[in-house]
Amino acid sequence: MIIPNAKRTWLTGEAEYDGLPILFRKPDIKVSEFPSLSRDYPILLILKHDLKIVKENGLPDGEYNQTLEDFDLSITGPFKVDTNGIVGLIQTYSGVRTYYIYVTEFFKVEEYVNDLRNKFPHEDCIVEVEPDQRWRLLNGYARDFGFP
Repeated sequence: MIIPNAKRTWLTGEAEYDGLPILFRKPDIKVSEFPSLSRDYPILLILKHDLKIVKENGLPDGEYNQTLEDFDLSITGPFKVDTNGIVGLIQTYSGVRTYYIYVTEFFKVEEYVNDLRNKFPHEDCIVEVEPDQRWRLLNGYARDFGFP
């Protein structure tokens, strides 16, 4: 079912992992929706962004974090409408912001990543793509951190 992300409520959360804070941002997608969504979006695209200015606890400096808004919007923007994919989770931990995005089999990952790298050549991002037809990653986070 295609639901515009713009109409979804974004949830935020904070936990601790190995003594460091871990921040979450995710659309309000219930675990009960995972089975139907996973059929449409069976590919997991992971973007790991190395943050350049972080505090001792691994979280980004506040002013620096604000400068990343355009970069963040460029990553999440193509998924405002769930046609290409859906942002499942954004996690900030230990100097890295990781975007977990589930995409269709037809989404042009290479074109998307090249566009990001051309627009933001000074931002370091590691890209991983893997099948996750059952959304094991998000189910694991839901279980471990109590996502609804």
